[in-house]
Amino acid sequence: MEQEFYSIKEVAVIFACHEVTIRRAVRKGFLIAIRVGNGKKSAYRISKKSIEQIHISMLKELASKAKSQG
Repeated sequence: MEQEFYSIKEVAVIFACHEVTIRRAVRKGFLIAIRVGNGKKSAYRISKKSIEQIHISMLKELASKAKSQG
């Protein structure tokens, strides 16, 4: 059975990028995520639908900006 929600780490593997890039995409609103649990350190879960809707160029843009700010 295919998953409906993915962790930050799993999404990073799907897009072949760093976990920080995925967190940045969530923070900027490119990916819709929910928090599981309470508190500041609770884990994010990203829906399959959100992953399918994201345009890969947005993540590449974030990654290139991060490298240039380095």
